[in-house]
Amino acid sequence: MEKKVIEWTTQSNIEVQLTIDTETYKSLRESALQNFAKDIEVSWYRKGKAPADEVKKRVNPQYLETAIYENAVNDTLRELTKKYKLIGQIYDVNPWKKDDNLTISFKVDVYPKVKVLNKDFENVKPQLPNKEVTEEEIQKAVEGLKKQFAEYKDVEKVDSQKNIMKLDLDYLDANWKKVGDGKVFLGKEDFEEFPMLKDAFEGKEKSYSQEFDYTEELPWLLTYFKKDKDKLDIKKVKATITEVKEAELPELTTENLQKWFGKAYDKVEDFMEEVKKTLSTEKERNELSKFIEDLISKVKSSFEVIVPKTLVDQESKQRINYLKQKYGGEKNFEQMLKSMKPEDVKKMYSELTQAAKESVEKFLILMKFAEEKKIADKIDFKKDLDLEKNLLSLFQKKEK
Repeated sequence: MEKKVIEWTTQSNIEVQLTIDTETYKSLRESALQNFAKDIEVSWYRKGKAPADEVKKRVNPQYLETAIYENAVNDTLRELTKKYKLIGQIYDVNPWKKDDNLTISFKVDVYPKVKVLNKDFENVKPQLPNKEVTEEEIQKAVEGLKKQFAEYKDVEKVDSQKNIMKLDLDYLDANWKKVGDGKVFLGKEDFEEFPMLKDAFEGKEKSYSQEFDYTEELPWLLTYFKKDKDKLDIKKVKATITEVKEAELPELTTENLQKWFGKAYDKVEDFMEEVKKTLSTEKERNELSKFIEDLISKVKSSFEVIVPKTLVDQESKQRINYLKQKYGGEKNFEQMLKSMKPEDVKKMYSELTQAAKESVEKFLILMKFAEEKKIADKIDFKKDLDLEKNLLSLFQKKEK
């Protein structure tokens, strides 16, 4: 059996071409028939002892051909593992026959090698994280907590800094006929994100209405989300204020803390200390992420790597599984996809794949950087963020 292995310049996969002559093909077929014979019963013969011709009569020719291909490919893969670090399954399989010979070509990914282009990475100085929690951050967290347990009272006029406003939405066609409806709640963050909404409703009273052209400039909060959206020719949306409420924030007392969390605190200061610890943990993680992104941006030009399809597929699958969990399961996720335009679904998957590729590329570069800095052997992937923490420790020691 002649084997020709071509290494692609992409560094991420190899192509294998097997040319199997007639004698080798017969040998592979005989081996495949022997395997089938183990499970086939033929009269007058013990199980597994029937002649090859009798077994062949009882085996689907397509199954037999597939078994021959698999035997040839598996033998070759075993040889390749001695030279390459193979990952994933074979793909782009293409068998064909010519001059009594069988040829099978396929591709298989290899774990990529990161190429060092220059030594500029030796002098990088990423921004070290600041994990100290400020008093302002603590107070902001407490205010957010109070809002979760706030009571709301009706007020007459909209104050974008204080109020929550409910809008009833009527969607109109070119003839001013109502073709759909909806509602939305707006608060301080929404008014800050969309100044046109603040301009439209600041100081206005309940029952006030404002019409907006249904164009791409319309804030997404006011768009029509129901399943029949593609069937409607919406030209305008009429937004009417139906409720305006102002939050009355509760006091932070040991009694309220007991009621909210079912946990007794001897004094409010104990709770504040707990908030500080929680914020410190969150901030440490966020700052570590910022540090890594800054490091990547400064060392990336020193390395080159082609990410193999297998690793991108694996990362993409993990991201899709995360989305399914986020939307409450596979069924809800599929319903969400059905409610989207085909081009939007295609765009979403394209962006997801690109993000997966970039994520794997960053990991490979960080690992190569760690290897160059002689700390790769210290990394324990069973520990959360151990690669990132070791890289941070490297620069913290330099700073000292």
